Amino acid sequence: MNATRETLATRLRTGPLSPREATQICRALLSAIEAAHARGVAHGAISPQTIVLEQGRAVLAADGAPQATDALAADLYAVATVLYEAVSGRPWSAGTAPAAADWSGVPRQLQRVLRRALSPAPEKRWQDAAAFQRALWVPRPQHPIWPALVVILIAAAIIAMAAFCKPLGLCWERTETPAPSGTR
Repeated sequence: MNATRETLATRLRTGPLSPREATQICRALLSAIEAAHARGVAHGAISPQTIVLEQGRAVLAADGAPQATDALAADLYAVATVLYEAVSGRPWSAGTAPAAADWSGVPRQLQRVLRRALSPAPEKRWQDAAAFQRALWVPRPQHPIWPALVVILIAAAIIAMAAFCKPLGLCWERTETPAPSGTR
């Protein structure tokens, strides 16, 4: 396959994805699954081999099938296993209890979302693709350097004003009023 089109499985041979890249792919998959289920179609067969990365976006290569009773739960579980593998570099073993899994390499906030999505009990998982997708939304971290830089610049400006105001003639000087005569 050329560089603009490869399966996720092929891409994962070079190592795990960043949590951000992996969650973007899985959010796109969840959106596609939500649309398919709204049309009464289950996707089935969701795995790194059936996900094609085309020009920066993820596309499911498998064909949809008529929706079965537990199709949504199965599709959501499959997306969770893909996300686990994409971030950790290890495939999820079916039947593994999330408490017993190896979570090394998976960020803590993502662990919380995946523990629920990979629960052995379907009723404890995310109720639909939209809820799972919302849980994967993580605000972009703000760099703590900016507030500190602003404080430092303001402090430097105040210190500079205090140090240079008199030599530059910018200070207001208090004029002393003479003391009334007869008082000391």
